[in-house]
Amino acid sequence: MKFYDFPVPQTSITALSASILHHYGCPVSNPTLSQADALLGSAPRNVVLLLLDGLGETILTSHLPETAFLRRHHLGTLSSVFPPTTAAAATALETALFPSQSGWLGWSIFWPPLETNVALYPNTTDDGAQAAPVHIGNTFLPTRQITEIIRGTCGIPCFSVHADGDLPANGLSEILECIRTVCSLPGPHMIYGYFNEPDHLLHKTGCSSRQVSDYLAKANRQLEALWEVCPDTLFLLTADHGFTDIERLCLEDYPELEATLIRRPSIEPRAMNLFVKPECHETFLRLWEEIIGDAYCLYSHGQVIKDGIFGPGPAHPLLDRMIGDYLAVAKTKLTLFPTRTYLQSMVAAHGGMTPQELTVPFISFKTPAR
Repeated sequence: MKFYDFPVPQTSITALSASILHHYGCPVSNPTLSQADALLGSAPRNVVLLLLDGLGETILTSHLPETAFLRRHHLGTLSSVFPPTTAAAATALETALFPSQSGWLGWSIFWPPLETNVALYPNTTDDGAQAAPVHIGNTFLPTRQITEIIRGTCGIPCFSVHADGDLPANGLSEILECIRTVCSLPGPHMIYGYFNEPDHLLHKTGCSSRQVSDYLAKANRQLEALWEVCPDTLFLLTADHGFTDIERLCLEDYPELEATLIRRPSIEPRAMNLFVKPECHETFLRLWEEIIGDAYCLYSHGQVIKDGIFGPGPAHPLLDRMIGDYLAVAKTKLTLFPTRTYLQSMVAAHGGMTPQELTVPFISFKTPAR
């Protein structure tokens, strides 16, 4: 399995969102996507940004035929951000910020003020307890979604449409109906729609499952139907990350290696943030080589900062302290899970740096004005 280069800002999902901000005259702190700039130059009345969680480039092309609506409107590929996982990458698309800038590094982060790992979405520690009386991510790593920025800058009606959005909606049909309703209203609108599939299906059933094919076939039909009834609307569709089927190991099965760590790894099983006991570095490196070999790339703290693995600056002020002694990045199917419960929850995963995980489609379709 090929190891992918670090994401290029100008061709990333962050650049797509930056283009939308630029189109509406909002301040932009990262490069825009030239393809999106050209599409937005057609001055559509409505702009709809759609994120299908987990719809990597290889997932799209392996489950839908070339004749499918989404394949016919496939313009090319984009890179996700690192790590390619929802908490980091969906946040990047929603805010036009890289993980290095937002501090949303992955499913769980090491939070320096508490000296503990925190799972950002549920706001819990490694043992499942509430991390703090307030939500750590929303309180101390606040971000502004592009819908909020556009609404505040130029007053155009902007809406996020998903389970927790400005317009709450659940499931493919309900979200698309909500988008159709907004686009039928007079005047311009900007809409962001988030779908939590095929991510959940892929985790549970794998990259080649019939369930994923069925879901994408249904999504393909319903998106084509939506396109036909939304005049003067530009749809921009992509994903936060892709997927790979995995081979699983559990850290709990290697107590000697586990004993060299100060705390459980954070971020993701395929992008492991590792804090090593000061007296155990040599032992850690020896055991890691014996157990993992070259299945992961092991970056030192200094390399992570110097190479800007989590994206360009300006970096979040706590980024340096959030990163451990080593960052282990998967480059094969082998995946080391911190616990057996975590291991048993999935047969396919993301977060590593392979093309399957990092490359996502860029799809666009527009209905003419009537």
